[in-house]
Amino acid sequence: MRIALDAMGTDNPPGPEVEGAVLASLNSDVEVILVGDEDLLKEKLEAFPKKGNVSIRHAPEAITPLEPPVIAVRKKKHSSMHVAMRMVKEGEAQAFISAGNTGAIMVATRVILGSIPGVARPALSQTFPTLQGRTVVLDLGANVDCTARHLCEFAEMGVAYSRHALGVENPRIALLNIGEENVKGGAIAREAYRTLSKASHLNFIGNIEPRPLCEGKADVVVCDGFIGNLFLKTSEAVAYFMGKMVREHFESSNMSKIGAVLARKALKQIKHKMDPNEYSGAPLLGVDGTVIVLHGASTVRGIENAIYGTQHALENHLLEHIRENIQTLKENGGVNGSAQDALSADSMAGLGLQSETEDPPEAAVFSSAESSNLLQ
Repeated sequence: MRIALDAMGTDNPPGPEVEGAVLASLNSDVEVILVGDEDLLKEKLEAFPKKGNVSIRHAPEAITPLEPPVIAVRKKKHSSMHVAMRMVKEGEAQAFISAGNTGAIMVATRVILGSIPGVARPALSQTFPTLQGRTVVLDLGANVDCTARHLCEFAEMGVAYSRHALGVENPRIALLNIGEENVKGGAIAREAYRTLSKASHLNFIGNIEPRPLCEGKADVVVCDGFIGNLFLKTSEAVAYFMGKMVREHFESSNMSKIGAVLARKALKQIKHKMDPNEYSGAPLLGVDGTVIVLHGASTVRGIENAIYGTQHALENHLLEHIRENIQTLKENGGVNGSAQDALSADSMAGLGLQSETEDPPEAAVFSSAESSNLLQ
């Protein structure tokens, strides 16, 4: 099993990537291919007496976090991101992992890998900690404007990921909404509710609000990218705010400091559960390949866990199960083939990109994908 790791993606490349790859390879049977500046990677790799099954593929360029996604993908065709993703396309690797420019990853996957047949909009997902375990939420920013059909596709892909990557036998699916009643939300949310309610092969439990989501009342939560990205950033803000408040109160008096010492173990456990580096990254579901997106601030532990999570997804044939679920949705009338084809063509035109072998026009714009901010 080979995983192509963009070794120039984190905020401090390639240190976390190299060490994380070595640790993961030593503790598993995964072969990790580090893609990036060969001289720099060799220097970092030589520091480890035991390197595991880790190799290097040279890529002379790197896409930085602040570069415009379309321009970067169009101009830097020998970047670590491009080279690693082409390895997946050509069968040299089974998966791609990167902590690089999220917008560029989105563009590159569309151009190089394409979408699974029947998927109109790939979705960015993330596993959130809850009181009962973990919940998959999607989409988190790849698609601002969604139809009910797109939300149904997200549900099918989320179920496949929850079942075959996280081991949930019969995932409970819910729509993130402003109320639990079926009449809540806009017309698209209500239409998606009706469609999912009729899908007998899905364990659809209805609408869900953020509080029961955090309580763990659903295993897969579906929404459009605007709502999902707002939920993600609000959750991060609340976690930051609560952490600051707890620290300030524990440092406010000598008695509070004693209390902090006594509560140290519990506080470390909470921090561990909330740390994104303890999870396996954000899968980009719906593209024709296994793609895991990480935060630029990912640590060695984050890279290592992403490799383990990717290995588990590959061993459980996640991509094949997503294809099967999308086909089931299509057979149930959830996806119209001709509309899908037209949407894919429009999406590619909006990106200003036709294929990897054709140069896009100089005045390329990113259209709807850029308007979502792509989690940048």
